[in-house]
Amino acid sequence: MWVKLKTISKFIEIGNEATGNNVSYQEITDEQNYAIFDAMGVPRTTDGKFKKDSEAPFSSDGMVTFGQAIREGKMSLKTDDFEKLTGDQPLTVKYMFEHSDDFQIGARHSQDK
Repeated sequence: MWVKLKTISKFIEIGNEATGNNVSYQEITDEQNYAIFDAMGVPRTTDGKFKKDSEAPFSSDGMVTFGQAIREGKMSLKTDDFEKLTGDQPLTVKYMFEHSDDFQIGARHSQDK
């Protein structure tokens, strides 16, 4: 099955449509990305000190390298592995934006079958 993969711009377009927001995307360098997280007090590695009640309770290395992987096409392969492993269809980006309260950072609880 052929599926057109989403760009970050398309992802934001879907989010804006689902939420009524008007978020825009501006590409930045990895160093600019690190600077934003540094200013928020996000440690670069998991060895760093995490700020209590941080709006980003994870390390910036992971988030910046995630962006690098997208740019380098390392996430451009679509598979049906999720459906094979779980028996479920994956959630759509639109669904996740429409139900964003269910996908916030914080306490997570397994919904395994």
